[in-house]
Order: sequence, then C-alpha cells, then structure tokens
Amino acid sequence: MTPRPPPEWTILYHGPLSFKGRGEFLRLMLEDAGVEYENSSDNLYGPTGVMDMFRGTPEDVDQDVAPFPLLFPPAIWHRPAQGEELIVNQVAACLVYLGENLGYAPKSAAERARADSIMLNALDYISEGRRSFHPVEDKLSYKDQKEEGDKASKEFSKKRMPIYLHHFNKVVKKIGSHKPVAGGDHVTYADFALFHVLDASVVQFNTEFYDMAWDKCEVPALKEYYLWMKDRPNLERYFKSDRCPPFAGDSMM
Repeated sequence: MTPRPPPEWTILYHGPLSFKGRGEFLRLMLEDAGVEYENSSDNLYGPTGVMDMFRGTPEDVDQDVAPFPLLFPPAIWHRPAQGEELIVNQVAACLVYLGENLGYAPKSAAERARADSIMLNALDYISEGRRSFHPVEDKLSYKDQKEEGDKASKEFSKKRMPIYLHHFNKVVKKIGSHKPVAGGDHVTYADFALFHVLDASVVQFNTEFYDMAWDKCEVPALKEYYLWMKDRPNLERYFKSDRCPPFAGDSMM
C-alpha cells in the first residue's frame, strides 16, 4: 500500500485534542476556508521534542531537530505541493501566514495596521484572562490553585474584562457590526482572532458564578458582530461537527 502523503496543513498543539486552547485560533481560519488540515501532538515534548520550551535544558535546546526552531505550541506546519515548506510558532505569526495563504490578508497598509492592532489586543485579552485562572503559578494547573484562581478570575470578569469588551465594542461601532473589523471588504485574520476571544468570554464567563458577565456587559455592537461571525456557514458547520473540541472551562482556553 502506498503511504499516505503528509497533509499540506498541520497544527501542532497539545494532544489528544480534548480542548480548544490557542490552537483554535488557527482551526477557525482553516475551517472557514474549507481547507483540509491535521491536528498533531507528535514529538512536541521531551529532550528530543520539537518544542524548545519543553526540552528541559539549554543543552537539549541546542540540538537541531525541527525544520525551523519552535519555542512552544501552537505552530503551523505548511507543506505545499509547490513552494517553500514552513513551520513556525506564535499565534500572531501563524494567523498572518494563514491569512496571506488562504485569502484573509488585509489589502492595504492601513487595513493591515488595524488588523494587527485588533489581533494583538485580542491575544493580550485572552492571555490576561487565562492568567487570572493561574495567579499563583502560571504552569500550575487551575485545580491546584482553584481558590486563588476563582477569586482572581472573578475579579477579572468584573474589572478588566469589561474594559476590553467596551474597547472592542468601540472598534466594531466604527466599522459596523456586520462588516470585517479591520475595515476592508473581506474578513481578515483579525476577525477570527476577535471572534475566538469573544466566544471564550461567552463560554467561560457567562455563568452564575461570574454573575452572567457577558449578558450584563452593555456592548450591543460587539454582540451583534459576534453572532455575525458565528453564523458564517463553514464555521457553523464546524461548531456542529466532531472536529470541534470543547473549551477547557477553566481558563478561556
């Protein structure tokens, strides 16, 4: 039997695929584009793994084992039939690269600047939200610091989360709640970044424990935008499929 060729697109992320995590930023764009891809956690960890942050010692890191050095997941691995192979980590870098290859790139310098600003603010938001669940030690699990994490995340939902959401609401109002958020004539990587952090906000914080923080936040344009993105046909199909992992439920991931 002829071996199956490797997929053109692979997302390298923690496995098995039991929660969305930061890999979801990349999945959303690939799913919306209708592109086949693979999720893989093969060879991420340990002294000979491809992720330098998980290799243990500086001496282990010095060993060259990946097509291009990777620090931590997620990473995108692109093996096109024609053109240069690429493997790179960092969510923002991956989103920009996917956008340029899948038709979601901004068309002007001004649109790109807005898209980058929105994307990076969204990534800051979800990073700060995640940290609130791990206030004692970032690498320690939520369950091992649950009392402190519950207190800090509730404080985040009352004070910092509304500031982020009101900012994003103001951005959407400038453009229109049923339009690409960076101001162009088609959605960009900024739309997928913003949508995912809003989806995480709804799932994580719209509970009695957090006093229904999403419902009570007065951001009508942002809520319309969120539903507009959620109704994109390929995304809607993805959310109903078995390819779509759940949120972990304990850190916006």
